[in-house]
Amino acid sequence: MEQKAQILFKDIPKFYIVDCCVVFSFFNDKLHVLLVKQDHGPSIGMWVLPYGFVLENEDMDNSARRILAAKTGLVDTYLEQVRCYGDANRYPYARVIAVMYYALINIDDFDKQQNKPDNIKWFPLAEVPQMKYDLNEMIHAAVTRMRYRTMEKPVGLNMLPPLFTMRQLRKLVEAINDKPRDKRNFVKLVEEAYYIEKTNLIDKKNSKRGAALYRFNQKLYEQYLKEKL
Repeated sequence: MEQKAQILFKDIPKFYIVDCCVVFSFFNDKLHVLLVKQDHGPSIGMWVLPYGFVLENEDMDNSARRILAAKTGLVDTYLEQVRCYGDANRYPYARVIAVMYYALINIDDFDKQQNKPDNIKWFPLAEVPQMKYDLNEMIHAAVTRMRYRTMEKPVGLNMLPPLFTMRQLRKLVEAINDKPRDKRNFVKLVEEAYYIEKTNLIDKKNSKRGAALYRFNQKLYEQYLKEKL
C-alpha cells in the first residue's frame, strides 16, 4: 500500500503552506491590527502579518494557534479560518499557499503577557501601512468576515474585558462597522438582547461620574438563541 502511495504522489509537486493571522484588538475607541517587523529573509525590516509555516505533522488550526501564542502569549483566543490565498505567483521565491485566520483578543490580556516579542506593534486599522504580497487584502477580508460574524453572534465581545460599560460596547460596535450608532437606540437594542446584563458594579476608573458595568451571560444567550428558533 505504501509503495502504491509513493507511486501515486511521486509526480505531484510539493508546496509550502503558511498560516497567516490577522489579529484584532480594540482600544482607544479604535480597532487595531497586530503587525510584525520582519527580521529575516527578503522582506527584512518590513511590516507583515504574524505567520509561520505549517509543520509536517501539525493540523492547520493548531499551527495557527501556535503562531498566535508565539506573538501574543495567549492560548485561549477566538480564532476563525477565513480563506486560502494560492495564486501561483503570490510569492516570487517559491510556491507558498497561505491560509488566513483572524483572531480577536482583549488588549488587557495581551498587555499582561511578559514574553512578547520586541518586533511587534499595534496599528489602528485605518493606519495599517501598505505591505507586500496580498497581506492588506487579507486584512480587508478578515474585517469583512468579522463584520458578518458579529451580525450572527457576539464574537466582538472577545475584544472587551469581562466587565464593560455601555459606551465601550457602543464604541466597539461602531469601530467594527465603521459607522456611528445613536446612543438611545443602541441602549434599547442591547436591552432587548437581554444576554448583555447590567451588574451592580460601577466603573470609576474610566468614567468620572461612574458608569454601570455590563457583562455577557452565556446561559441567557443560549436561551435567547432557542427563543429565536
